[in-house]
Amino acid sequence: MTIAIGISNFSGSIIATDSRLTMPLDHHLHVTSDHTQKIFRVNNCLVATAGQYNLKFDYHWLTVKEFLLNFAARHPDLADRKLAMVLQQEISTTDLANNDFIMATGSSIWQITQHSLAMTNYTAIGQPQAVDYFNHAYCNASRNLPITQLAAELPAKLTHLIETHPQIRKIGGPIQIACIGNKMYENPNRTSDTNLDMLY
Repeated sequence: MTIAIGISNFSGSIIATDSRLTMPLDHHLHVTSDHTQKIFRVNNCLVATAGQYNLKFDYHWLTVKEFLLNFAARHPDLADRKLAMVLQQEISTTDLANNDFIMATGSSIWQITQHSLAMTNYTAIGQPQAVDYFNHAYCNASRNLPITQLAAELPAKLTHLIETHPQIRKIGGPIQIACIGNKMYENPNRTSDTNLDMLY
């Protein structure tokens, strides 16, 4: 499980996540790693997921990262809405069907589940208690700040959430952050609205 935040505004889109990987073992939750990659580049987009990290795909066991690399290799020309639609169709036939996904483009955030696909300017997915705490304590007007400023603020907010709620064992580790600038905002004469500015 995890917590992942997706925000989009006039200046671009951003995804922030924790880094903890947990696995059940002998009816107890064990922290496997606090340095697990949870944000991935897929074509011109960023993708994060909450839920299962390993899945069986075409009779092979893959991590989420391996699945997304495989997906991008099979669909190199897809972008934005079409990419989100095809990703939703594909995850619904795998062990990732119960996961929630966030996909960021330069001008939008997509929330993807097995049964829904929605474009939004804000979403939080993951461990329900952590999402509720974050939405209650931190979700405010700062969403309209430039993406570069949000990239500086979100890690502190998520780190504070983790430190003040140690009972939520499914989240932890360093905060990962990635953003895509909306180059149409910076230069209205550009023909492309997406440029990957930063990953972690």
